[in-house]
Amino acid sequence: MKHYFVADAHLGSRLFDDNDAKIAHFIEWLSMATAEESEIYLLGDIFDFWFEFAHAIPPGFDLLLNTLRQKTEQGTRIHFFCGNHDQWTYGHLHNYCGLIIHKKGDFIDIEGKRFYLAHGHGLGEKRRSTLILNRIFENSITQWLFRHLMIPHLGYAFGYRWSARNRKKHDSITNTNRHHNYYEAHTSDSNAFQVEWAKQFTTQHPDTDYIVMGHLHQEINMRLSTGCQLLILDEFYQNYGYAIYDGTYLWPENF
Repeated sequence: MKHYFVADAHLGSRLFDDNDAKIAHFIEWLSMATAEESEIYLLGDIFDFWFEFAHAIPPGFDLLLNTLRQKTEQGTRIHFFCGNHDQWTYGHLHNYCGLIIHKKGDFIDIEGKRFYLAHGHGLGEKRRSTLILNRIFENSITQWLFRHLMIPHLGYAFGYRWSARNRKKHDSITNTNRHHNYYEAHTSDSNAFQVEWAKQFTTQHPDTDYIVMGHLHQEINMRLSTGCQLLILDEFYQNYGYAIYDGTYLWPENF
């Protein structure tokens, strides 16, 4: 049995010229990953902006949602870890699609090994502006007000504009770092927090065998001092990064 991990597809992004093609490519990946017995882990920001209003869900994803539902009805376990762009699910992804929802990072035992899985946002974060924004987004009162008082089409317009602006800034940093050695790049910029968090986390949880996350939009594959393998996945909208665990090895791939 194989286990597949993917993050940061950002489906629905207004920065894509052809969203239907991006969705179709993701569905092709799902079909590949479920061609034999497998378990799927969607590690956040699969959607560029997902918010379930009281009487509306984001439009344009019927084919993907129906595919996910078909896969779970056929017996494939699909986990959905909320990212900073798609944390606002209030039941539809579970009730309709059959996804196993994880609001936060979580330990999961896979083939006798201890994995810590998460999207990665907020882990070790030290930037005050980001911490404040995360608290607003995760606040139950703020969510209730937005969900019940905001007109859905205005809410989606706002959400996709915010998301596009956020990802442009994020990708400008990531694309710069791709041309540098990992250590040199990440010890001098704001992305260092995620790796430093993992180092501290594994000293507190030395029985952790693997940590798999997304969020940085850049592949990082390294062995920590405790022996834990840290794998941060590349994004799935340009480089189409994902990972496979076969019970013995964990390795990154591109689709």
